[in-house]
Amino acid sequence: MTEHTERYTDFDKLMLRHKTLIRRLCWWHSGGESALCADLMQEVAIDLWHYRHTLRPDATEQQERLWVKYHCRSVFSHRRRRKTIDTESLAEKHDIAEPAEDLRETIEELATDLNPHERKMLDLLLNGYSIAEIAAQLQIKATSASQLRFRVIEKMKQAYNTIQQ
Repeated sequence: MTEHTERYTDFDKLMLRHKTLIRRLCWWHSGGESALCADLMQEVAIDLWHYRHTLRPDATEQQERLWVKYHCRSVFSHRRRRKTIDTESLAEKHDIAEPAEDLRETIEELATDLNPHERKMLDLLLNGYSIAEIAAQLQIKATSASQLRFRVIEKMKQAYNTIQQ
């Protein structure tokens, strides 16, 4: 059996051993909503797959269980941060008129010179992702993500200065 196949079977065994734990945590976090629960389970499985190399091969069952719980909680907290803000209720609360739409239009105007990779970075930044999370999403190193973020910000500043003149 090749190393590639072994990684798949090891991951499958891990998922089978802890499927009840994952299902319960997702069900509890989704509030019993089955569609959201299924989405969460899928996100957890993807997260576990991406970080499977961080689990020691000689880990005990208890260590595996804690590792799985940690990654489940990580997915849940990232999902909470990504939730969009209801701009209408925010505008009513602060007695302002739709600031998010104006801001979104301004950002779209400024982002015209960005390439698709930079636009993806901008979208992730606007959704509240950290550099480490963005690096994982784009499958690049954290230092590369930081440099990309710097380039995006610089291009946005240049575009803003051009519009202001």
